Amino acid sequence: MRANLNPGILLTMLLGLIVALALAQKKPWRDMYVQLGDIKMHYLEAGTGDRQLVFIPGWTMIAEVWKEQIPYFVARGFHVYAIDPRSHGLTTKTEQGNTFFQQAADLHAFLKTLKIEHANLVGWSAGVSVLLEYISSPETLRPDKLVLVDGAPSGTREGDYPGGMTRQMARTAVLNLQEDRKKETDRFVRGMFKSRQPEFLYTELIEGSLKTPTGTATALLFDSFTGDRRPALARIDSPTLIVVPDERQLLGEYLQSKIPRSKLEVIPEAGHALFLEKPQAFNQALEGFLGEQ
Repeated sequence: MRANLNPGILLTMLLGLIVALALAQKKPWRDMYVQLGDIKMHYLEAGTGDRQLVFIPGWTMIAEVWKEQIPYFVARGFHVYAIDPRSHGLTTKTEQGNTFFQQAADLHAFLKTLKIEHANLVGWSAGVSVLLEYISSPETLRPDKLVLVDGAPSGTREGDYPGGMTRQMARTAVLNLQEDRKKETDRFVRGMFKSRQPEFLYTELIEGSLKTPTGTATALLFDSFTGDRRPALARIDSPTLIVVPDERQLLGEYLQSKIPRSKLEVIPEAGHALFLEKPQAFNQALEGFLGEQ
């Protein structure tokens, strides 16, 4: 026997569903844009106040990769920003200037324009190259603290340096990008994790990565492989946290030995995207470091 549903109850259920969907879709940040010279930079912003925290994503990645960090640190009183670098995500795509040197200049313009004078800067992967270029510039607004997340200062594997790629590895990466960008991006994204992740996360990261034009991705890969930013390590005078997965501990120890006032945090059972794979461990390590005097 079919039961008749009271129209009032039905309406209440429908309104509840609409509210639930709206809450589910509400982002814990504001999508913002700022004009910086020849580009309009897209960034995420959340929170208020003078404790400022700026996140920089890695090669072809977008600001939303920091989705596990933004609400966490807003809840702890930080004014949080996460940027889409030049030619990434929703930021203007340019045919020129796709280098880490220019991304560092863009970062400087971003900090000056938004009057972020006492920032805590967090860079992941290629974002570490951006921060090392930034530190090397005479126009740097000295960060209060610096966080280098699983990034290598030199792209070439040589001597006792434990990071970087061989020439063949770099050649293979470039050729794979040119041969089948989508396939290579899928492989790259899935390889950033040590444990299997939900399929929607892979899809989100793949779609975000593909927003960077292939020519730009190739140019930045070339810059990463041929650039040697190791001399910048000794010039870092801000307290620095180095975060790496356990499989890259040797690289972390190398960086710690070269950077004054640095400390090393090793996250076990994590891959390259350790702040997404082990967000609690990463967030607690970062929070502890930011709270140190």
